[in-house]
Amino acid sequence: MRRIWGMSLVWGCLVVLAWGAALGQDMGEGQPGFEFYPGAEYDPEVPTLQQVVGHSWGERITLHHEIEDYVQALAQASPRVQLRRHGESWEGKALYHLIVASEENQGRLEEIRQAMSRLADPRATPQQDADALIASMPSVVWLAYGVHGNEISSPDAALLTAYHLAAVRNDEVARNILDNTVVIIDPTQNPDGRDRFINFYRQTRGRWPDGDPSSAEHDEPWPGGRFNHYLFDMNRDWFAQTQMETHGRLQAYLQWYPQVFVDLHEMGTNSTYYFAPPADPLNPEIPPSQQEMLQAAGRNNAKWFDRYRIDYFTREVFDSFYPGYGEAWPMFKGSVGMTYEQASVRGLLAERSDDTTIHYRESVRNHFVASISTAEFGAENREGLLRYYYDYRGSAIEEGRTGPVREYILPPGHDPNRVDRLAGKLMSQGIEVKRARSAFSHASAQGYYAGQEQGSMNFPAGTYVIPLDQPDKRLISVLMEKHFSMGDDFISEQERRQRKRLGLEIYDVTGWSMPILYNVDIYKVSESSSGDFETLSEAPASAGEVRGGEARLAYLIPWDSNSAARALAWLFRRDIRVHGADESFTMELQGDDVTFPPGSLIVKTKDNPEDLHQVMQQAARTFGITVWSTDASWVKSGINLGSNNVNYLERPKVAMAYRDGVSPTSVGAARYLLEQEYGYPVTVIVTGDLPRAELDRYNVIILPEGFGYGRDLGESGAGRLRDWIRAGGTLVALGSASRWLTGEKIGLLSSELENRQKEEPKKENNQESQDESAQAEKEDPIEAMGGQSDLPSSEDMSELEKMIQPQEERPFPLLGALLRLRVDGEYWVGFGYPSGGANALVRGADIYTPLKLDQGANVAVYEERPNLWLSGWGFEDTYDQIANKPFLMVQRHGRGHVIAFAEDPNYRAFMDGLNLLFMNAVLLGPGH
Repeated sequence: MRRIWGMSLVWGCLVVLAWGAALGQDMGEGQPGFEFYPGAEYDPEVPTLQQVVGHSWGERITLHHEIEDYVQALAQASPRVQLRRHGESWEGKALYHLIVASEENQGRLEEIRQAMSRLADPRATPQQDADALIASMPSVVWLAYGVHGNEISSPDAALLTAYHLAAVRNDEVARNILDNTVVIIDPTQNPDGRDRFINFYRQTRGRWPDGDPSSAEHDEPWPGGRFNHYLFDMNRDWFAQTQMETHGRLQAYLQWYPQVFVDLHEMGTNSTYYFAPPADPLNPEIPPSQQEMLQAAGRNNAKWFDRYRIDYFTREVFDSFYPGYGEAWPMFKGSVGMTYEQASVRGLLAERSDDTTIHYRESVRNHFVASISTAEFGAENREGLLRYYYDYRGSAIEEGRTGPVREYILPPGHDPNRVDRLAGKLMSQGIEVKRARSAFSHASAQGYYAGQEQGSMNFPAGTYVIPLDQPDKRLISVLMEKHFSMGDDFISEQERRQRKRLGLEIYDVTGWSMPILYNVDIYKVSESSSGDFETLSEAPASAGEVRGGEARLAYLIPWDSNSAARALAWLFRRDIRVHGADESFTMELQGDDVTFPPGSLIVKTKDNPEDLHQVMQQAARTFGITVWSTDASWVKSGINLGSNNVNYLERPKVAMAYRDGVSPTSVGAARYLLEQEYGYPVTVIVTGDLPRAELDRYNVIILPEGFGYGRDLGESGAGRLRDWIRAGGTLVALGSASRWLTGEKIGLLSSELENRQKEEPKKENNQESQDESAQAEKEDPIEAMGGQSDLPSSEDMSELEKMIQPQEERPFPLLGALLRLRVDGEYWVGFGYPSGGANALVRGADIYTPLKLDQGANVAVYEERPNLWLSGWGFEDTYDQIANKPFLMVQRHGRGHVIAFAEDPNYRAFMDGLNLLFMNAVLLGPGH
């Protein structure tokens, strides 16, 4: 029996319908007789978009609350649809997915879901059982829409797809889909960004939509709708899982293990439509069977697009190499993962460079056609897809059992909480993780870093072991392996293109190894470990404690972990007075000699609240840290607690440049880390307003990446900042913001960007060659080349290349390569790196000259050339040039500091191993 929607909803629909008719009746002008699915007949009891929200498909851009109203109405009206909520956005908007299937399959959804879980683990599902499931179960197709909020057409296409499958009466394709697949529709992955874009668009358009690309409605202001609330590109966040939207969607994915996963996007207005197969490079962990499925899906799309006379392209631009994409991460779980890209209208109407006009409803129609085509592919190939999926997961187990790497081993290291966090991230992606109950050894361990022991290794209790003989072997390898090659042919082509300055074909970062990003010790082994291990069922969490009971004198926190920084931020917010030791010291506590590294926190009972012990207990439990209590200040070695090398840490009051001239993603990552990961407030101030702001209210100012500081701050703004720094302020510049500091008229950083260092041409020393050269200068150049051409012959092309080189140019870029740093742990910005090493993702070619000793300190520098490279790809001469150059510089001005990062240490908020460098600058700066 069908459920009917309430009278209040009907009345609201009538009001909205009347309003929409008055204001938007002309939005479909220019396309009479436009049909999304010619000949379709629909059940009148299933509501249309027009009936629920007041506009029809593609007439307007549907807001999130309208999407929410419609999917709820659809689920109430149609027995083919179930609606489930899997999370919410940072701004509190609900995230849903629709489960669309025949009424019979709706009645056994839990059975189907469990069957997918069984097929996903061939260890527990013998071939005979798998054959029975394959014969009786539908395939699962997941369609994900709108991860970029200003790529507007796919969420409206999602609603049309859901309506079509829920209401169509006379379509054999739809009946086949409903009977043989479960279609999961995730209608909008980024509601915050989407509404941001739509609100801007509605505010700027006139009575009629304007297709002029120069019109205000097509000129989206900062930060744009692409990003979510924290300004993250969530199509790069799948394995990092920094954003709550990503986490909710990923957990829903793991409920279903879909055989097909499609992420629907938009691209430039002058493009056509893109679908699989993807461009080179392919990740080496994509096996031939998966590539064949991509080809088959692409051919099916081509059939539909030819029927509708929709232009398309394949194998260009969009690759499947980096695992953070919305199509790539599912690929390594076994899904046939695909990206679809539609030319964007960015409104309701857009004029194209070929003198045609594209309407919004066309872009909605194209994504709708691709959605139906994909669902049909899932239905027509139901058995083949299920068998492929079972075999994919089974072959992964076999690769892990017999391949050259059998396990990855993560010992606790100097920051066990960071290792715990990495293990938890792996588990949240469905990966099995074991933990050693007791110490064990391995005869053939291979580490990732220069200087690490190789061969026989002893590992303590608490070490994590990630075995590869499990169904997620390929995902584990992609996330944990040090480096993946893009292939010699592809690299050679990029080098050729760079020589001709044609632009590179690399779409995203080329290094992302999670152990390197987290800066934790990692070993891979060629044989499985022997020992006492437990397979974890819950993400690990360190248990903190206060050792020594209530202190009469002070509480001590070693500064050697990200968790210590979280605890300090928490203490600051509670107005606890904290001191920091700039040099190490050793005390006898609880019968043991305990050494506290530079940066360690001293929380004295004097001048702090009476309930300090309870506060410190809560800090220890909350952040999983060890807090030591002491009743005496005598040290066995190092500085005393009353030393001049112990500083009172003034509470940071943090401001950050925002909007004008700065990178949205850099702002978002810094703000997210401070607010969500470390629990500390930051005030964002429009960049151009900084010179007029009451700077005395703040003692830390962060300049995110950006190229507009010269325009928005200028020399007068620089002067105000200079005075503020000299009075004790800490200025923190991230990535490209550091360029502005080096300007001659700015004078805040005594460094400069280097140009590319080119090899000098080798000169011939023999007299004969000199005589030939002199004679050639006297001859007519045409005659000297045989009178045939004004260009050198092919034999002389190397000389031509030398002649046409630019006089000055930037170094060739490093394409998201992971490089090793040396950190000076004696300087306060470098505290917390006892091994002296860290890792950074380098995305460009900003190479700075080192500061002289009388100018400042090069606190973190890129390693020597042999130890520099860890993962990813870049040009060799750039590696040579960047070695021993600064990554992090500190220059004192009066009582304050300028702290400059050559690269943004917070990029995508997935470099946990660099967090302490940034948090040192923010949390410790005012105390120094």
